[in-house]
Amino acid sequence: MRTGLLDGKLYRACEWITRLAYINLLWLFFTVLGLVILGIAPATVALFTIVRKWLLFHDHDVPVLKTFVRTYKGEFWRANRIGLLLMAVAYIFYIDLLYLAHVPIEWRFPFSVALLIIFIFYTVTLLYVFPIYVHYELRFWQYIKYAFFIGMANPFMTLVMLMSVGVLFVLLMYIPGLIPFFSISSLALVVMSGALRVFRKTEERLEVRKQGG
Repeated sequence: MRTGLLDGKLYRACEWITRLAYINLLWLFFTVLGLVILGIAPATVALFTIVRKWLLFHDHDVPVLKTFVRTYKGEFWRANRIGLLLMAVAYIFYIDLLYLAHVPIEWRFPFSVALLIIFIFYTVTLLYVFPIYVHYELRFWQYIKYAFFIGMANPFMTLVMLMSVGVLFVLLMYIPGLIPFFSISSLALVVMSGALRVFRKTEERLEVRKQGG
């Protein structure tokens, strides 16, 4: 009985490893297919769509390639609006960091604090925007707004997610051979798992308010 239980857990673990490696390779291929800049956002949306199905519906029989291609094509331009905006903000932040070295000393500290606050806001938004994109049907700016507000309204889970992502990055740095197979897919699994818990709590709180009102 114990052997059968262990065999079942080992099989599920191997199944998850295989799936994550597969969708990571798909993400890399379709990102390159979109010349990276135009491919990264729709490929990420397609990846998160599949991971969400696995986690939310335990739908392990989802046709991965068909779902990935359909989502990639269907969300290509819509996802790129968000992706290009996030890239533009990241580029502006990078330019500001370079400019920091030329800021007068008396202004360097407040300027650094302002950049740190912006970086925190950006990181929280980036953490939630793709899970929200694949979970809810919203307008363009609502994805950005809700990603920020939901993340800030749930600081504990947001911190847990960020720490988990940090541990994952450290692991990948120490074992770089895992990057082509488990980098983005593992990150999506960690982030989507945490985000779904946050979404459930948020929806429960809203339901309680409705009943109370």
